[in-house]
Amino acid sequence: MDIKYILGLFGIIVLLNLFSNQFFTSVDLTEDKRYTVTNPVGGLLENLEDEVTIRVFMTADFLPADYKLFKKSIAEKIDNFKTKTNKINYFFEDPNKGELELIKKRGMALRRMGINPVRVGKDQQGKDVYVFPAAVFEGVDTVVINLMDNNIPGADEKTVITNSIGLLEYNLAKGIQMASGKAGGIIAFTEGRGELSAGEVSDLDRSLRQQGYAVGRLPWDNIEVFDPQIDVVIIAKPRFTFSDQDKFILDQYIMQGGKVVWLIDRMNADLDSMLVKTVYTPYDYPLDIEDQLFKYGFRIQPNLIMDMECTKVKLVSGNLGNAAQMDVFPWYFHPAVRPFSDNPIVKNLDRVSMRFASVIDTITTKKNKTKKTILLRSSDKSLIKYSPVELNFEILRVDPDPQYFNKPNLPVAVLSEGEFTSAFEFNATAPMLGVLKKKGMTHMTKSVPTKMLVVSDGDIAKNDFNPKTKDIRSLGFDRVSGYTFANKDFLLNAIEYMIDDGGIIQSKNREVKLNLLDCSRAKSEKTKWQLINIVLPLLFLILFGMGFYFVRKKRFG
Repeated sequence: MDIKYILGLFGIIVLLNLFSNQFFTSVDLTEDKRYTVTNPVGGLLENLEDEVTIRVFMTADFLPADYKLFKKSIAEKIDNFKTKTNKINYFFEDPNKGELELIKKRGMALRRMGINPVRVGKDQQGKDVYVFPAAVFEGVDTVVINLMDNNIPGADEKTVITNSIGLLEYNLAKGIQMASGKAGGIIAFTEGRGELSAGEVSDLDRSLRQQGYAVGRLPWDNIEVFDPQIDVVIIAKPRFTFSDQDKFILDQYIMQGGKVVWLIDRMNADLDSMLVKTVYTPYDYPLDIEDQLFKYGFRIQPNLIMDMECTKVKLVSGNLGNAAQMDVFPWYFHPAVRPFSDNPIVKNLDRVSMRFASVIDTITTKKNKTKKTILLRSSDKSLIKYSPVELNFEILRVDPDPQYFNKPNLPVAVLSEGEFTSAFEFNATAPMLGVLKKKGMTHMTKSVPTKMLVVSDGDIAKNDFNPKTKDIRSLGFDRVSGYTFANKDFLLNAIEYMIDDGGIIQSKNREVKLNLLDCSRAKSEKTKWQLINIVLPLLFLILFGMGFYFVRKKRFG
């Protein structure tokens, strides 16, 4: 064979390799398109201006098969991202590398960053192996994102990892967005009508700030109009009457495209009142906003939901010597509600803890051009207690009869999107219109496309807070069980969706199907597949070589 021909062929191969390293492309043939970046995430990546470095704490000498798959999926997903931008760098760090003392110090440093370890087994030397399934994103800002989503109580390890792989695109994109300084918006909590205090929503406030939002308090008595630059207004458990001026200010904010999260307790019911009185009869809060909500297409009923799927309370059941004996009882007025939608707000979300929730009726009118989505609902075993209802702990003395819990799937959180008719379409007073005129605004009777979320429980946003010690517990934390429900994730997702429904949160709707190996079949057909994978390629090479030899011999012989 001519030496020039060999050198030329070798040179072409080298050039092809250099070219392929500069220009990478691929074709996604998977059923669920797991290697295709969604359009919103692709847009984020293509518009990155600053470099982002991703540090993933997953490398180890020993990893079980599921975690190897998780680690491989992380690398593949970031490599997919790199086809859209050259602004991303990543590497894996081994949290188990080095001497024992160094490993402990590294672990403590990671815990201080909010990264908690997961024990995955032992290595060949019998040493415990941990992974820290999180990533640190370093760019304009530095943020930490947990990559393992354990949002299903009691789920096995394989299910948790499968769900986490399905959410990798969103979690990685969210980290990049936050690190690049492109996340956020302006969020305002109203105050002055008995809403939850700053301390009672401090965990949600802190989490919003960590995600790049600007958060503030909005006093009703000190404003004439809401600033249209505010992205979302949160009304968290008001207990006093709204004036017509309050409602008009809010209405015109909505008409201009403002988004509102209504967290409304219709009934004045709480455990503290029940501990003071043997029998307690809750009354309606005198909010006077029922007509406004009705105009927007909602009615929160003056009732209470009882649900057999609920959280528990700890009560005195007797005395043991001189000490009170405490027992735990299910409290049916505190439902642990389920997500009920494919909307990304509740996609793959755990249960949400609620207290004394009411039924939300949705109302369809010709003037409102809106789409309503039920996000949360009670279980199949729930019932309605109509007002007036007497509350006491005597119901815990006997087991409930399931046949009475026959009002299933009651809505407790509803999202509405579209164009709303003003609650002051015909009844705006001269002073109200005068305020608008002074601010250079016009009276709007039809809204631009916008969104609002109505939840029939104000305590969904309330964290445990001690005003004396300033101690704060995580939002959704249940003191009796020690479990943290998904209240915070629900509200954070809702706010993100309301600000940018076409953004990266849409990647949460992706379903990743992992086809599991049939172990028994693989074992029984082991020899056949070994022959196919080893012998067949060799036969192909031999036949190709013989054919190539005879063609050359016939051509040049």
